[in-house]
This record gives sequence, C-alpha cells and structure tokens, in this order.
Amino acid sequence: MTEVIVVAYTTRYRKGGPQFQIVAETLAEERKEAALGDEVVARAVESKREFLRIFAETKASGKRIKELHFVGHSGMYGPMFGTVAFPEQFSPYEWETMEIPFADGATAYFHCCRSARWFAPFFARTFNIPSYGYFWYTTFSRSRSRYHRASSNGSGGPGQKLYTIGCKGRKSHGLTASLVKFVGLMPAEEMKLFQPQLPSGDVSYNKVAELYDQTFADIKVRSDEWGWIRNHLPRRRDLKVLDIGCGNGALLRELSDSIEYGAGVDESEAILERAKARASSRPHSTTKLDFWKIDSPSLPFQTATFDVVISMMSFRYLDWDPLLQEVKRVTKPGGLLLVVDVVTVPVKLREYPRLLMDKARTWLATKRKPEFSQNLRRLVNHPDWKTMLKYNPIRSEHEMRWYLESRFPGRQMQTLNIAWNSRIVAFDSGPVEIGVEANLTYP
Repeated sequence: MTEVIVVAYTTRYRKGGPQFQIVAETLAEERKEAALGDEVVARAVESKREFLRIFAETKASGKRIKELHFVGHSGMYGPMFGTVAFPEQFSPYEWETMEIPFADGATAYFHCCRSARWFAPFFARTFNIPSYGYFWYTTFSRSRSRYHRASSNGSGGPGQKLYTIGCKGRKSHGLTASLVKFVGLMPAEEMKLFQPQLPSGDVSYNKVAELYDQTFADIKVRSDEWGWIRNHLPRRRDLKVLDIGCGNGALLRELSDSIEYGAGVDESEAILERAKARASSRPHSTTKLDFWKIDSPSLPFQTATFDVVISMMSFRYLDWDPLLQEVKRVTKPGGLLLVVDVVTVPVKLREYPRLLMDKARTWLATKRKPEFSQNLRRLVNHPDWKTMLKYNPIRSEHEMRWYLESRFPGRQMQTLNIAWNSRIVAFDSGPVEIGVEANLTYP
C-alpha cells in the first residue's frame, strides 16, 4: 500500500500567510529528499472541510498517511482555520470521531504555537501515533536551529528556505528574550515528542467533586459572575433555564425562586450526584430542577424548550460549534445564550488601574468570606484539580472573543475582572436566532 507524507498549511487565518506557504514548501521539499521515494503532498487548507477532504481523498485512493504535518496558527485546542473574522477549530469531540487513514508507524507534527501544551499529547492518545509540537510561541526563521529574521512577505531571497520554529520571545519571556532573539542568539526549541498514552488520572471533575461542592455551595461567592448573570436574565418568572456545565447545581438553586424550570447538564457523574442531592433537600421550593449527564455535544431536550441557556465557568471545556448548534435548537426564538468564563491573557500596561481596583475588590471579598477562601485554596492546590486542568486547559482570551463575536455579529464580550495573567469575561448573545449558522463542523 502506497504511503504519503501530507503537509497541510493555512494562509488566511492571520498574518503570515505567504510565509506559511514558503515554510510548507520548504518542509515538503526536504521531506521529498529524505523520504526515499514516498509521495509528498503539500496543500493549503483554509477550512475544516478542506482539511478533512485530504483524508477522504487519501483513503479513496488506497493510500495511507506516513507523516502528517500542519503548518499554521493554532489555539490551545489545535489548528485554526478560516479567518479571525470567522475562526474554525475542530473540537475535541470532532477529533475523537474523525477517521484519518494513518499507516502503521505513522507520526504527526504540528508546527504551530503552543501545540505541545495540550493538543499534541491529545492527538497522540486519540490516534495512537507519536505526535510532536512546540511548547512556546512560534516564529518564522531562515534557520532551523536558531532564530534568523525573515522578511515580512517571503523568505528573504530566491531559493531561500524558511522554517517555523518555536522559541522564547517577548510574549513568553519579556523584553530580554526579545532582544536575544532579534540579535540572532536565541536557539530554536526542539519539537517535543508525545507517545500515545492514557491520561494519568481522572480528567473530569469526579475526583474533586466533593471539594468543588464545598467551595461553591453558594454561587454568590462568585460575586462578579453572579451579578452579571442576574442583570442579563429577563425579568420574568416563567423562565425555563438550561445550565450547561452545571456542576453542583448552585446556580440553578439560587435562581429557583425566580424561574419556572431549571435543567442542568454536566459530564461529571459525581458532581451531578451532589447537584441532585442538594436539589432534593429543597422541600418547599415549587421550581422543578432536573440534572442530566451528557457524554457528547448533544442535548437531551426538545426543540425550543428554553428561554435562556447559561454556561458559567464551563464554556472553555465545551465542543463549541457542535454544541452551539444544539443550543440554538433547544432555545426558543428570542432566547439568550449567556456565557461567563475565565480566559488567559497577560495584563496590559493601560489596564493596571483596573487591575489594582479588581485586586482590591477580590481581596476584600476574601476577607468577608474566610471559609470560602480556605476551601478555594484547598481545591486549587489539590493534585486531582491540577490533573484535571492539565487535560482541560483554559482558553486564550482572543480565542473565545473571536469565536463568540463571529458567531453573534454585533455582540461584544465584556471583561468583569482582571488578574495578572487571566480575567473573567462575559458574553450575551442577544436573540439566538441572530447567530451565524456555522455549517462547517464535522459532518
């Protein structure tokens, strides 16, 4: 059976498109020289469908992929396609249900930013092949071994090779690293290899369900998040609310006196047991609360059931496009999607006054609720919590912003609280029917 080397690359998602093409062509030419007769295919892929088409065509021709290379931009959860105006990214569920015709002994290489932090190890265990990625941000270089600046629109000269390398720089190590980089002394990061292996521990909330329940028994300890949700809920007592990633059900319990019906869904069976137990201890409440376990981006509800869908501190874990289709299906016309979550982004100099005010407010809140502060420290320092975060990392601020604002044109993400390297953000979709249909997800 014929084996092929596939080099897929993007040119449109963000800046650097012409350079990505040259990097891919350089890589393809070098693989041809080293492959001893194997076919090498280099192709620009600007959407998820185009990426999938490579695999379908390879399989239909009776061939198998010996090496898969991706050259381009990536987010925490893997390669990015489309454009910033309408970004596309395969969700974990889509990768897990995807068929790629790999040959025996195949390998995968992801020549893109931060691909070693989550995606490369995920890909390795999902497809059972060794996978490579970069831990640091990537840049263009005329040298494969250290940073040598390339021109902004090409490789720097006829026949000049160009590479994407990972290396330390201003984003990761400040101005000193940036100076070392631009004088040509910064060595390239060696691509990190990940062998197929199962996660080392429970990657869900099951192991930390008890600690989480103790910490967030009262949802109002998340004062900024709770206040924003209350302000964005319609002032009606006949509301039917769906909480996606409901955890221990604290949000629905707090809302129960002002809504008609609440349903919560979550992947963690252990934490749902706590939600059900706490709901059953409310004998005087007239609001019915139901909790459901889900294992895929499919919601167990009839079409047009809910007035409001909320995702509080869970959207980062979800399968965005597949789930958004389901959210639109189960939400009534005029209904809302409310998202509140934490994202990663370093604080900017102009944001320091806001940072200091938010830090002061947070400190005062911890002093008013010492038991919550103690429980929170126990939770975030627990080894099982750290394991869960390792396999479910926090998204970057721009990933979530570009996604939500592209799917609901005219709506903007808000910042509720700023920390040194993260912040709490919120998004109100407006009537869900204004959302753009993303008919580009996994078939």
